[in-house]
Amino acid sequence: MVHCNRLLPALLTIVLVAGAVTPAPVEGATKTAADVVMLLEKSGHEYSKVDDNVWKVMFAGKNMKSIPVHLTIAGGVLVTLAKLADRKNVKMDPALLTKMLELNNDFDYVKLALNDTMLYIRMDAPLRLLDVDELNHVLEQVSAAADEAYPQISPYVEAAK
Repeated sequence: MVHCNRLLPALLTIVLVAGAVTPAPVEGATKTAADVVMLLEKSGHEYSKVDDNVWKVMFAGKNMKSIPVHLTIAGGVLVTLAKLADRKNVKMDPALLTKMLELNNDFDYVKLALNDTMLYIRMDAPLRLLDVDELNHVLEQVSAAADEAYPQISPYVEAAK
């Protein structure tokens, strides 16, 4: 018990000092919607504005005729996704879940995700690091993964009614 009483003040000091020396955010380091639009303009991709802070870039794939890739800003992160199917059309099957886990292992930068409305490919990128090369990388990764995953996921998706 004596050792705990001596260690506690030392641990508190370390935590307080570490918090005090945390660097302050660099002014102008956080990109805005206007910065994302500027990068989209420079990217060479045609895009459309879907809503405030939401944009869409269309890709053509080998397995999917068209791949709409949506981008939005959420808490200092560029969230980029491509919908594979509406959740209501997905047949929840252990084989599908296994396939999703295998694809998540196979893909380096993106992940398959399932929320209450859809099954989709997603990639997040910190806005502070985003430049035109990184934006193009993100768009290409999401669209390519959607095109590659689609034929492997489609057996578990019912046709929209």
